[in-house]
Amino acid sequence: MYRKTLSCMLLLTLVLGFVAVCACTRAPEEKAAKSILDQVIANKKLRVGFLPDYPPWGSRNPAGKYEGYDLDIAALLAAGLGVELELIPVEAPNRVPSVATGKVDVIIGCLTPTNERAKTIDFTIPYASAGIVPMVWADNKAIKTYKDLAGKKVSVARGSTPDMAIAKAVPTAQIVRFDTIADAFTALQTKKVEAFIEEDTFVFFTAKKDPRFRGVGQSFTEPELISFGARKGDQNWLNYLNNFLTNLRYSGKNAELYKKWFGVAPASMVMP
Repeated sequence: MYRKTLSCMLLLTLVLGFVAVCACTRAPEEKAAKSILDQVIANKKLRVGFLPDYPPWGSRNPAGKYEGYDLDIAALLAAGLGVELELIPVEAPNRVPSVATGKVDVIIGCLTPTNERAKTIDFTIPYASAGIVPMVWADNKAIKTYKDLAGKKVSVARGSTPDMAIAKAVPTAQIVRFDTIADAFTALQTKKVEAFIEEDTFVFFTAKKDPRFRGVGQSFTEPELISFGARKGDQNWLNYLNNFLTNLRYSGKNAELYKKWFGVAPASMVMP
């Protein structure tokens, strides 16, 4: 009888110990699995990553305040959540890492949802689109199409879709890569390169403001979709962001903001 009771007590101790260990090991996982949506609401703050040097998507105006198409959308997202908006400037190569490491809750920064990037973060439905165009000095008559960039020095933001696009379209171009879009553009301004490759919205907007430069033709790629970037595997947060964008589109507000900043109607491929 004594041995039987002792055996039962030992078994019970082992079972309770196992349960305690399981509970301890589950706690961090449950904490890590908490949706960003819940965290944003609890903290009453939304951290949005954006491009700080990419007008009209996002840039600093003469008064020192950040403004742009992406920032207007970020403000609406925060207002809908009823929380404070914290804007976090992020350079182009760091957009995906900023989401993956938790530096920002969402990236709203003219981000193309490529298959490679989708291995690291999740993407929403698209809210805009853009092509890719070379920019040159206006008096440069030698470059009439993107094909004329063969053998010439061109600048890009490292790892960007323009970087990949020009490498594929003109394999013999001498690509000079920079960590920021601003630095890549400066390389053209200082004539260290003959062309700067970027998305057409930025190129034509900049050339309109500064006639010393011009865009070369139309996009040499099919239009790229633009989406928000979010933490991988957080379906609740992704569902909320997709719902926000669906309402933004069908209310006509997205089209209104796009025309405000770009001066034209958005492409039908991303609008109802």
